[in-house]
Amino acid sequence: MAWLVLSEDSAEGPALRADAALMAAHWDYEQSIAPLILAAGSLRADDGVTKTGSLLILDVATRPEAAAIIAGDPATKAGLRGRIEIRYWNPAILGGRVLG
Repeated sequence: MAWLVLSEDSAEGPALRADAALMAAHWDYEQSIAPLILAAGSLRADDGVTKTGSLLILDVATRPEAAAIIAGDPATKAGLRGRIEIRYWNPAILGGRVLG
């Protein structure tokens, strides 16, 4: 099952994203769960530069599993994430392949 995790940065987002050690810990965490990730990346303002949040699509069985993964991220623990939305995602086309 695929779960879309959409998060908006908190008010402290810019300062937390400037913390190289925190971002390295976040990247290490994402690499450690890479087999569960279908897609991941930062969301940006229309300027294409200013980071405003993130998108993560996880291949896990349940919403609680997806919630536990995002909660375990060092960036989440540090307060980077403001609003987090977790939704079931039914992929129809993935990587240019029609799935159903």
